[in-house]
Amino acid sequence: MSQPPFPTSPTSLGSPVITPSGRWFALGGALIALGVIGGIALGAFGFLQTSGRIDDFQRVGVPGSGVVNLAESGGYTVYFEYPGASSEGASGTVNLRVLDPHGKHVELRKYDASITYSFGSHEGRAGFSFEAAEPGGYRVTTAGSSEVTVAIGQGLGSSFVGTLLGALALGFGGVALGVLVIVVMAVKRSASKRNAAVGGLGY
Repeated sequence: MSQPPFPTSPTSLGSPVITPSGRWFALGGALIALGVIGGIALGAFGFLQTSGRIDDFQRVGVPGSGVVNLAESGGYTVYFEYPGASSEGASGTVNLRVLDPHGKHVELRKYDASITYSFGSHEGRAGFSFEAAEPGGYRVTTAGSSEVTVAIGQGLGSSFVGTLLGALALGFGGVALGVLVIVVMAVKRSASKRNAAVGGLGY
């Protein structure tokens, strides 16, 4: 006499599928890596860009006189370059006069904020700012400590800070998003495993 077949065990139907896919962890790791690499790359780009702008500053020795050619109108900054400028105050006294392309005096405004730089062989501190009403050659006459070089160019503060903040935002944003993806996927997969285990027991 034949025996009835044994009932099929739930586990014999195949392993339950755990969702979401484990590939999401790889995505989270990729976001973290992209954030770190992108932040470093953007920071390095900003560093090189700022260094290039400083190299392009037009300079006049102290004491001395020279013409700086400003390609566009707008705000410019007068920097004093000397050894230790990024960590110390002014080295001696420098008298400065700027004349516009028509020979008229340009108003110099004392730079209240402490803006310094040290890139390569250039180390400077912001001293004055002025407004160039038009492009052209501006006569700069200096007198004072011979240890100082006057450098003139557009301000560094906003561009450098903007790039730095962008690099930090990209780096931390990528890491935070990647960690969030990993944590959320881990929680969901853990819940999926518990549900599969309960289903496997026949409850």
